[in-house]
Amino acid sequence: MISHTGVVHSFLFPSLLWRMESDSIYLTFDDGPHPAATPAVLKMLKAENIKATFFLTGSHVREHPSLVRNIFEEGHTLAIHGYTHRRSLAFSKKETVREILETEDAISKTGSRGAKLFRPPFGFFLWTTLAAAKALNYKIVMWTTLTGDFRRDWSDEKVVSTALSKLSGGSILVLHDNELTNSRLRNILPEIIARIRDRGFTFQAIKI
Repeated sequence: MISHTGVVHSFLFPSLLWRMESDSIYLTFDDGPHPAATPAVLKMLKAENIKATFFLTGSHVREHPSLVRNIFEEGHTLAIHGYTHRRSLAFSKKETVREILETEDAISKTGSRGAKLFRPPFGFFLWTTLAAAKALNYKIVMWTTLTGDFRRDWSDEKVVSTALSKLSGGSILVLHDNELTNSRLRNILPEIIARIRDRGFTFQAIKI
């Protein structure tokens, strides 16, 4: 997966959201909720008074409904990352529609409200993905920067430097609140936030 996107991606796929028209930075978290990583992220975001966007996996929503309520009640945006986390989902419009609706239902059953935002698993999409999102009136959200926080062959400093590389107003950064990143989030997230603030940026959640 590519770590940075730019003008070419926006030109080729203009219906997808690659960056925001804003001077702020947008932190997004994929794969949750996770019983340890998500509470840790929420605690750090609350301490910094930052709102973010959480792309939730529906099966995890069913397992941890109280965490979804916590995310929502703390003012963050709830979005969809599919019910399962399968790259093959992109090969079927019907399956993509089903997984979006299943996750939407799971979020609703927590008493929370999700936004019409969808990030396909692994960022992998085909025309079937675009058609499914259009049919459900969902906006597909990609990224400006994939931080690589899930990469075990990368040091914390490399993840932080990747997050800051090519940073500009409207950048959408991808992090993950999952088992792979649980142990390193406590080190990298405060550092990323501090360095972004040192550059004069503020933070927002994605609102469409």
